[in-house]
Amino acid sequence: MAEQEKTKKLSLWTVVLLTVVPTFGFGNITNNVVALGPASVSSWFIVAVLFFLPLSLFIAELASVKDAGSAGIYTWIKMGLGEKWAFVGTWSYFVSTLFYLQMVFARVPVMISWTVFGENRFTDESAHLLPYMSIFLAIFLTFVASCGVEKFSKISDVGGKLTLAITVIFIVFAFVGLAMGTPSQTEFTAEALTPTFDTAYFATFSWLLLAVAGAEVGGTYVKNMEEPKKNFPKAIFIATFLIGFAYVIGSVAVLLVASPETIQEAGVKDAAYVVYEILADNFGMNGKIIIRIYALILTITSVAAYIVWMESPLRALFSEVPEGTFPKVLTKQEEDGTLKNALWIQCAVVIVLIVVPLFGMSGLDAFFNMLTDLSALSSVPAYAMLAIAFFAFRFKNKESEFTAFKSRGFALIVAAVAIFLGILGYIGAGLDYVVWAESASEAMSLTIKTYGGPVILILVGYLLRVWSLKHHEKQQGEK
Repeated sequence: MAEQEKTKKLSLWTVVLLTVVPTFGFGNITNNVVALGPASVSSWFIVAVLFFLPLSLFIAELASVKDAGSAGIYTWIKMGLGEKWAFVGTWSYFVSTLFYLQMVFARVPVMISWTVFGENRFTDESAHLLPYMSIFLAIFLTFVASCGVEKFSKISDVGGKLTLAITVIFIVFAFVGLAMGTPSQTEFTAEALTPTFDTAYFATFSWLLLAVAGAEVGGTYVKNMEEPKKNFPKAIFIATFLIGFAYVIGSVAVLLVASPETIQEAGVKDAAYVVYEILADNFGMNGKIIIRIYALILTITSVAAYIVWMESPLRALFSEVPEGTFPKVLTKQEEDGTLKNALWIQCAVVIVLIVVPLFGMSGLDAFFNMLTDLSALSSVPAYAMLAIAFFAFRFKNKESEFTAFKSRGFALIVAAVAIFLGILGYIGAGLDYVVWAESASEAMSLTIKTYGGPVILILVGYLLRVWSLKHHEKQQGEK
């Protein structure tokens, strides 16, 4: 009972940190600077104001509906669109995790290389080794996750805060260096800061949406706060401001330290490490040592976070959906709640996804760009569906204990803008590959490779639901 009382009195700043830590990532800054250059600064502002803040407020309203039950994506989408679309949205969220895991398994060897050697030893010539290492990591970390994730959850939490602290140190020292006379490596002009809004821009626009994904974490705590009507809106605004500000000011700091050309040359695989090394060298420190320390912290905390991410979406998926939605082999739990069967089936699917890019892999940068595109593309439908669910919720004049938008008309407009951005992000992911394809057959191949995977997996999930529910009804009828 005492523990229950404790969970009902989360402080405002606790909820802020619970939202900021899993959402913000320094790698998101460098990835988008690689893709967009100085225009990433203004792009972060646009996404924070028009997508991330509204999404957080949508979740806050849906999470504070009286008698809403368990707080999660399935529940929130169900309020506006019903069980069928709630399943599609939740399954889409799970599918994005599969592609995300595929991406991060490929990054771990690069992290280890920077830790041990102070550089990335995986060049284009040895890039073919990464998928095989990813398969080994998928199997090994699945085994670890199947043994329980409680300890790793604590490491992930502490590591997330430590990584956030290191990022703050980077930003502070970048501006201190500027004040001490180190010239900016980037010329900040209105032209450079203005996005071009061409196909290349929208091809990476979904990366921005993926980077602010995480608003759903904060929304689950709305009912656990003291005076939620007063404190939760403040927590959401503060968290959104901190994340948006960190991405904007972090992008400026990165561009102060290194030129867009230097960052682009490093690519998404190495940019985060290169800028830390340059900053350390600017202050007369040994950049190779500093970068090893940074990479070591990132490796330990990231591996712990990945283990948690392998298991937690499965719990969320199988705990919210009605009984019979999935076959029992997937929903079977151990005494501690671990879903061993689901973890190993997930591992098998991820391995298949890892093997597919082996065919036609054209280089290390192209490999990581494609993985980021797939991860971003598959995450967008779940968040877009959340926005659609909120639109339907307010359109039907349903009420919640916390109301972010007093005006129904304004709420619908804000939701429509978020939906539109989600659609742009989905269509845009991988669009550059298709537009610049050398032939119609290549364009078709790239379209299937980029968009086909997420669509096929979402369709498989829906068909699995239909089959499982029919099988469940038949068993109930026999009883």
